[in-house]
Amino acid sequence: MGKFGCTCGNIISDVIAPNDVTGFVLSDKSSEIFCESISDVIGDFFNHFNADTIEEWRAKHFNEMYPTSEPLGEMIHDVLFSRLMDVTLGMFECDECGRLWVQESPTVNKYKAYSPDDPLGERAKILGLNQDAGSMPDSE
Repeated sequence: MGKFGCTCGNIISDVIAPNDVTGFVLSDKSSEIFCESISDVIGDFFNHFNADTIEEWRAKHFNEMYPTSEPLGEMIHDVLFSRLMDVTLGMFECDECGRLWVQESPTVNKYKAYSPDDPLGERAKILGLNQDAGSMPDSE
Protein backbone atom coordinates (compact mmCIF):
# COMPACT_ATOMS: atom_id res chain seq x y z
CA MET A 1 0.00 0.00 0.00
CA GLY A 2 2.75 2.48 0.86
CA LYS A 3 1.33 5.10 3.21
CA PHE A 4 -1.95 5.29 5.09
CA GLY A 5 -3.27 8.35 6.95
CA CYS A 6 -4.66 7.71 10.43
CA THR A 7 -7.40 9.98 11.78
CA CYS A 8 -5.00 11.08 14.55
CA GLY A 9 -2.82 12.69 11.86
CA ASN A 10 -0.06 10.08 11.89
CA ILE A 11 1.07 8.57 8.60
CA ILE A 12 1.35 4.77 8.77
CA SER A 13 3.94 3.51 6.30
CA ASP A 14 4.42 -0.08 5.20
CA VAL A 15 7.12 0.74 2.64
CA ILE A 16 9.66 -1.34 4.56
CA ALA A 17 8.82 -5.04 4.65
CA PRO A 18 8.58 -6.83 6.92
CA ASN A 19 7.37 -4.22 9.40
CA ASP A 20 5.53 -3.81 12.71
CA VAL A 21 2.53 -1.82 11.42
CA THR A 22 0.79 -4.24 9.07
CA GLY A 23 -0.73 -7.64 9.57
CA PHE A 24 -3.67 -9.85 8.71
CA VAL A 25 -6.90 -10.96 10.35
CA LEU A 26 -7.92 -14.56 9.76
CA SER A 27 -11.29 -15.65 11.11
CA ASP A 28 -11.96 -19.16 12.37
CA LYS A 29 -14.07 -19.97 9.29
CA SER A 30 -11.43 -18.51 6.97
CA SER A 31 -8.65 -20.46 8.67
CA GLU A 32 -10.58 -23.67 8.01
CA ILE A 33 -10.89 -22.75 4.33
CA PHE A 34 -7.20 -21.87 4.18
CA CYS A 35 -6.10 -25.13 5.84
CA GLU A 36 -8.23 -27.14 3.41
CA SER A 37 -6.68 -25.16 0.58
CA ILE A 38 -3.17 -25.99 1.82
CA SER A 39 -4.02 -29.70 1.74
CA ASP A 40 -5.52 -29.44 -1.73
CA VAL A 41 -2.61 -27.45 -3.19
CA ILE A 42 0.12 -29.64 -1.70
CA GLY A 43 -1.69 -32.89 -2.54
CA ASP A 44 -2.20 -31.74 -6.11
CA PHE A 45 1.44 -30.64 -6.30
CA PHE A 46 2.68 -34.09 -5.22
CA ASN A 47 0.34 -35.82 -7.66
CA HIS A 48 1.78 -33.74 -10.50
CA PHE A 49 5.33 -34.14 -9.19
CA ASN A 50 5.02 -37.92 -9.06
CA ALA A 51 3.49 -37.98 -12.55
CA ASP A 52 6.27 -35.66 -13.81
CA THR A 53 3.65 -33.08 -14.88
CA ILE A 54 4.76 -30.07 -12.84
CA GLU A 55 4.28 -27.81 -15.88
CA GLU A 56 0.56 -28.68 -15.82
CA TRP A 57 0.45 -27.77 -12.11
CA ARG A 58 2.24 -24.51 -12.85
CA ALA A 59 -0.23 -23.67 -15.64
CA LYS A 60 -3.15 -24.44 -13.32
CA HIS A 61 -1.96 -21.91 -10.71
CA PHE A 62 -0.09 -19.22 -12.65
CA ASN A 63 -0.44 -17.21 -15.83
CA GLU A 64 2.12 -17.15 -18.62
CA MET A 65 3.92 -14.17 -17.01
CA TYR A 66 5.05 -16.25 -14.03
CA PRO A 67 8.77 -17.11 -14.32
CA THR A 68 9.36 -20.67 -15.50
CA SER A 69 12.70 -20.83 -13.67
CA GLU A 70 11.15 -20.40 -10.21
CA PRO A 71 12.21 -23.17 -7.76
CA LEU A 72 9.45 -25.58 -6.72
CA GLY A 73 9.44 -24.35 -3.12
CA GLU A 74 8.93 -20.75 -4.29
CA MET A 75 6.04 -21.81 -6.50
CA ILE A 76 4.32 -23.54 -3.57
CA HIS A 77 4.96 -20.46 -1.41
CA ASP A 78 3.42 -18.16 -4.02
CA VAL A 79 0.31 -20.31 -4.44
CA LEU A 80 -0.24 -20.66 -0.69
CA PHE A 81 0.36 -16.95 -0.08
CA SER A 82 -2.18 -16.15 -2.77
CA ARG A 83 -4.70 -18.47 -1.10
CA LEU A 84 -3.99 -16.81 2.26
CA MET A 85 -4.66 -13.37 0.76
CA ASP A 86 -7.99 -14.64 -0.58
CA VAL A 87 -9.31 -15.23 2.96
CA THR A 88 -7.57 -12.66 5.19
CA LEU A 89 -8.24 -9.04 5.92
CA GLY A 90 -5.36 -6.59 5.90
CA MET A 91 -4.70 -4.60 9.05
CA PHE A 92 -2.69 -1.50 9.96
CA GLU A 93 -1.75 -0.34 13.46
CA CYS A 94 -1.06 3.31 14.11
CA ASP A 95 2.12 3.56 16.14
CA GLU A 96 0.97 6.91 17.57
CA CYS A 97 -2.60 6.31 18.83
CA GLY A 98 -2.84 2.49 18.67
CA ARG A 99 -5.85 2.57 16.37
CA LEU A 100 -6.29 -0.59 14.31
CA TRP A 101 -7.45 -0.23 10.72
CA VAL A 102 -9.04 -3.43 9.39
CA GLN A 103 -9.85 -4.06 5.73
CA GLU A 104 -13.58 -4.39 5.04
CA SER A 105 -13.15 -7.40 2.73
CA PRO A 106 -10.21 -9.15 1.05
CA THR A 107 -11.03 -7.56 -2.32
CA VAL A 108 -11.68 -3.96 -1.23
CA ASN A 109 -9.10 -1.28 -0.46
CA LYS A 110 -11.29 0.24 2.25
CA TYR A 111 -10.59 0.09 6.01
CA LYS A 112 -12.54 0.60 9.24
CA ALA A 113 -10.93 2.02 12.37
CA TYR A 114 -11.01 0.44 15.82
CA SER A 115 -9.66 2.43 18.77
CA PRO A 116 -8.15 0.96 21.93
CA ASP A 117 -10.07 1.56 25.16
CA ASP A 118 -6.92 1.70 27.27
CA PRO A 119 -5.28 5.05 27.93
CA LEU A 120 -2.48 5.72 25.45
CA GLY A 121 0.25 5.18 28.05
CA GLU A 122 -1.04 1.70 28.96
CA ARG A 123 -1.61 0.18 25.55
CA ALA A 124 0.55 -2.62 24.21
CA LYS A 125 1.65 -2.88 20.60
CA ILE A 126 -0.50 -5.47 18.79
CA LEU A 127 1.43 -6.03 15.58
CA GLY A 128 5.03 -7.11 15.35
CA LEU A 129 6.68 -10.44 15.95
CA ASN A 130 4.01 -12.57 17.62
CA GLN A 131 6.24 -15.55 18.22
CA ASP A 132 8.78 -16.50 20.87
CA ALA A 133 12.30 -16.12 19.49
CA GLY A 134 13.12 -19.62 20.78
CA SER A 135 10.36 -21.20 18.71
CA MET A 136 11.22 -19.55 15.41
CA PRO A 137 12.51 -21.80 12.64
CA ASP A 138 16.00 -21.12 11.35
CA SER A 139 15.91 -18.95 8.27
CA GLU A 140 19.25 -20.16 6.98
